Amino acid sequence: MTTVAQQLRKTIDTAKPKLLSIPDGEASAKPFPDKWSIKEILGHLIDSAANNHQRIVRMQEAANIGSFTYTQQHWVTSQQYINERWNDIVALWYAYNAHLSHIISQVDPGCLGNKCDMGYSEPATLRFVIEDYARHVRHHLDQIFSDVDPRKREVWIRRSPSQNR
Repeated sequence: MTTVAQQLRKTIDTAKPKLLSIPDGEASAKPFPDKWSIKEILGHLIDSAANNHQRIVRMQEAANIGSFTYTQQHWVTSQQYINERWNDIVALWYAYNAHLSHIISQVDPGCLGNKCDMGYSEPATLRFVIEDYARHVRHHLDQIFSDVDPRKREVWIRRSPSQNR
């Protein structure tokens, strides 16, 4: 998991100055009501960090922690990232992911097969949770830095744990 941790750290170190160069108004822009603004996308990544932080730590406690899902739209909407200062969102996102990078580098290799029900067709292993999280971060950063019309953004493809093998 050291490699995944290093890749995550490199990803966030590279992205932070690019994110901070986006003006608050541009980050807040929401030209389509059914598409997230840049603030909401990064807020979603904070929510994902919070949920995956819990999974990564708890999955080292037990062989199967049961169900651990979250409703991403509710999290983004209820926290109103659109009304928060952009620099504060970036700072929290960066700090949380720096911490996750550290945690991932310290994961007990004997726990990588431990399971969690994330709402996929089959339970996910800790290895999958970690690798999928890093892939998820890169996916949404690519959306933020892309010039693609928000209606044509690449959609996150939920892979089942067996597809990552």
